[in-house]
Amino acid sequence: MASTNAPSAGGGMNLGDLMNTKPVTVRPTETVAAAAKRMRDEGVGCVVVTNSTRKPIGILTDRDIVLAVVAEGRLPEATRVEEVMCRHVISGRPTHSLMDAAMKMAEASIRRLPIVDDQGRMVGLVSVDDLLVILITELSNISAAIAGPSKILTT
Repeated sequence: MASTNAPSAGGGMNLGDLMNTKPVTVRPTETVAAAAKRMRDEGVGCVVVTNSTRKPIGILTDRDIVLAVVAEGRLPEATRVEEVMCRHVISGRPTHSLMDAAMKMAEASIRRLPIVDDQGRMVGLVSVDDLLVILITELSNISAAIAGPSKILTT
C-alpha cells in the first residue's frame, strides 16, 4: 500500500513508534492448550505463530480456539496450533505510517498486524486498539484546539 503525503493521525508517528516489541509467539507444533495458556498468562487475545527464523506464518486468536477447537469438539491438548491457525498473515513494516496500517487492517478485516523487518522476521505487533488510542488522542487535541474563540483572519 502506498503512503500518502497528507498528514497522518499520530503526528507523524510510524508503526515502529507504536508497536508492542514483545509480542507473544508460539511455534506451529505447539498444542492449542499450550497456546491458550500462554494467551491467558500474558493477558493477550492472540499469539503470532512463527517459524524457526521468527518469520510469522500464522496467527491464532482466542476466537479461533473457540470456533475451530472447542465448538468442534476437538481436544485442545491433542490439536496442534498449525491445524487451526489463520495462515494468511498480513504484516506491516516499522516505517509504515499509522494511517497505512489502519487502512490495511480495515481492508483485510483484521484486528492485529504483525510488524516485520526487512528480512520478514517478527519485530512487533500493532492492534486496532493501539491505533484507536492514538486516534482518540488526536481527536481530543483537535477538539481542544477548536474549542476556543475563533480567530479572525485578515489579509
